[in-house]
Amino acid sequence: MNYKKTNKQPYRERFRQCLLDYTDERLWEQSYLKAKCKELNLENEYKRYQLRLWISYLTVFFPLFIIVIVGIELVALTFVQYRGVHYMDFFFNGMTLLMVTSLMSINFYESFVSRHRWVMVVTSVLSAYTVVFFDIAQNTYYFYNHGWPLNSSYDVFVLCMIYMFLPIPSIRGAALLATSVSMVYVAYFLHFIAFDQNNKVRSIHGLDVISVDIFHYLGFNMMGIFFRIMNDTMVRSSFLDRHQFIKEEMWLRHALRQESMLVDSILPPQIAKPIKNSIKNKIMQAEIEFERFSMGVSRRSENFMAIQIHPDVTILYADVVNYTHLTTTLTVEKLVKVLHDLYGRFDVAASQFKVQR
Repeated sequence: MNYKKTNKQPYRERFRQCLLDYTDERLWEQSYLKAKCKELNLENEYKRYQLRLWISYLTVFFPLFIIVIVGIELVALTFVQYRGVHYMDFFFNGMTLLMVTSLMSINFYESFVSRHRWVMVVTSVLSAYTVVFFDIAQNTYYFYNHGWPLNSSYDVFVLCMIYMFLPIPSIRGAALLATSVSMVYVAYFLHFIAFDQNNKVRSIHGLDVISVDIFHYLGFNMMGIFFRIMNDTMVRSSFLDRHQFIKEEMWLRHALRQESMLVDSILPPQIAKPIKNSIKNKIMQAEIEFERFSMGVSRRSENFMAIQIHPDVTILYADVVNYTHLTTTLTVEKLVKVLHDLYGRFDVAASQFKVQR
């Protein structure tokens, strides 16, 4: 019988275990970073750190917002032909600048905002809708009083403001606010088309342009959500890295302090200090010699003798009677305490008679 040869792999080879390690990639997952903060009991510290970051963002937003408003006014004064109607622009933009800066200034009171975190959300929502309201009010005024179908001026700016600068801790809350603002602008455009009798609006801002605006708002909101997710991931990752660095620094200092106390308890400080410096120099020299050896340079042999001459030294021998009996009858904790009290009396006697032990 003839058997057909197939290139089909065996079952075990097709479903063998994946050898790739995704540990490093998992460190950048937002869910993992949040769980890590909760595991280390750092969520409250992270919220305070996040509040300081939002305040720093507002210090950038304030001059940027002022530059945008003042720039629009300067452009209008320079290039607008009918300057008599420009006073209403100055009124609407001035009210926008005044109200937004007044509302967002509340967030600079860090102690108050940290106790009432809802203040950040409320001021952010009011500031965003203040810009939207005066933008739409300005266009509505010119449409009904002068018959000018104007386009919106701050729709993209409001979305940038929501996702990049406003202190809204929740990504979902920022997305909902930006989506509602986009829907308000779309409803504003549809309203003018529905109540347009002379087809002025349709010729400038018809349904084809509105459909483009809808997709534009959709894409901008998706980009803003992605920006907030990546920003939160970066901030949490840097916060955890900084926490780990500080902890390791504290552990190292504590270990060095314990080492110094242990050496000082055995030797006098004026004797222990040069010995510690010598050991430190030896470690540094060993690292330098290793680098030179890796480059092909032969190592230098060096002998060191830690011998010092001290006159007027008395050698005192002390023996504990029935020490074996103590080790069999006392617990480890009590035995260590007894020996500590016993040898501590030598230190008390040395300080009393003003001698060095």
